[in-house]
Amino acid sequence: MSEGKRLAALILLAAAAWSQAFAAPAPASGEAGEKILETVEFKGLDGAVHRLAEWKGKVIVLNFWASWCAPCQAEIRDFVQLQDAYGTKGLQIVGVGLDEEPKLKNVERTLGMNYPVLMVPQVSNRRLLAAWGNENGLVPYTVVIDRTGKPTYIHRGPMDEEVFRDQVFPLLGEEGAGT
Repeated sequence: MSEGKRLAALILLAAAAWSQAFAAPAPASGEAGEKILETVEFKGLDGAVHRLAEWKGKVIVLNFWASWCAPCQAEIRDFVQLQDAYGTKGLQIVGVGLDEEPKLKNVERTLGMNYPVLMVPQVSNRRLLAAWGNENGLVPYTVVIDRTGKPTYIHRGPMDEEVFRDQVFPLLGEEGAGT
């Protein structure tokens, strides 16, 4: 099985696990990317429930992080700049905070996060991360999802400029951007 197919299968399992964990209905039919976009939902720091489908048609950089994680905070600073620079070209960074709401809000405010920050109940962190292919539960952890909703790349640890250049910019039609 190719890496892309294995990754898509892992993400579908994550969507199913997420749905079951929070009693959301599992998708009945449709393309794998559509299932992921429609099924996966999180509560945002803004108080609303968000589905990844809100950003359909954009390249989604789904970043799992925690307030106590120094590499996460360093990466967030870069993500803020990238969202500013490439948001109009279809980039949508979405943070998924794995911590208590007040701590997440403090980081959001302190770092001037200019992209949505969603939350996961702490009791679900390990199970959710494992379902998304992160069995060790380490953060930061990032999943890149193309404009059709298909996961194309997973990254353990902070993403650097080279990873963005190789994995994200081509999806935006920005070959060699940032170099």
